[in-house]
Amino acid sequence: QIYLLMPRASKSPARSRSPASDKPLAMRRTPRKAAPPARLGDGDNWGSSPASKWAPPPEPTPTKPAERGKALFDSEDSTAKNKKKAKAGGVLQWYRSRREAKPWVYGLLEGAAFAAAGELVATCILKQQSADPMRLLFFAGWGAVVAFCVAPWLKLLSSLTLSRPSRLLDSMGKAVLNQLTMTPLLTLVFVAAWEVMLKKTPVPELATRGVGPISEPFTDRYKRTAVFWLTADFVNLLLVPNNYRFLVALAMGAIWAVLSSHMTT
Repeated sequence: QIYLLMPRASKSPARSRSPASDKPLAMRRTPRKAAPPARLGDGDNWGSSPASKWAPPPEPTPTKPAERGKALFDSEDSTAKNKKKAKAGGVLQWYRSRREAKPWVYGLLEGAAFAAAGELVATCILKQQSADPMRLLFFAGWGAVVAFCVAPWLKLLSSLTLSRPSRLLDSMGKAVLNQLTMTPLLTLVFVAAWEVMLKKTPVPELATRGVGPISEPFTDRYKRTAVFWLTADFVNLLLVPNNYRFLVALAMGAIWAVLSSHMTT
């Protein structure tokens, strides 16, 4: 009985520690937030409108599913369009690679093609006449000569700087310079070649008579040529990047070939 009344020794490690080690095992290092958690509707104007203005969100409008046949045809059309675009892009990429490999050859061919196309448009559409093979051959050869002369000259003009602060004045100055140098030279060659090849004037006779037979057609043609090409060169040098100026010049040449063939008899 005496044994039952005596307190038993505690086996807990917390109670068996010495008085010197009564500190807690771990202490909180992060400070507690002083502000209490925010409550919904407390100071955020939530629910401030009267209940009569409350309304549920609008229901989404149901979309009608596409018909199976229409969707099938639409997908087929888009696939066909994508194939056409890919084919056209492949042809352009192939031509660009070939042109970069042989720029002079393709430049001459492009000049001849543009000039011949201008002659065909002027003769068959504007004049309503059948195409003359000799005139067609003459304009094709003339387009190749122009492309041969214009390509390096246009590259030289693009590298020059006549007015550094103003691009507008720089382009206008280059266009005027072109009308004073290259345009009269090409006009003289065109008039002389026209007299010899199409009017069948012998070269010795043309040389004997001097510049008299070609002075009048040269003056008349040079006035028209300078007006057209002054505007065309100004727009080309001002707005078109360097890589595309030659092609734009050939396209302008095709337009000029239409006008030239229409004016020349």
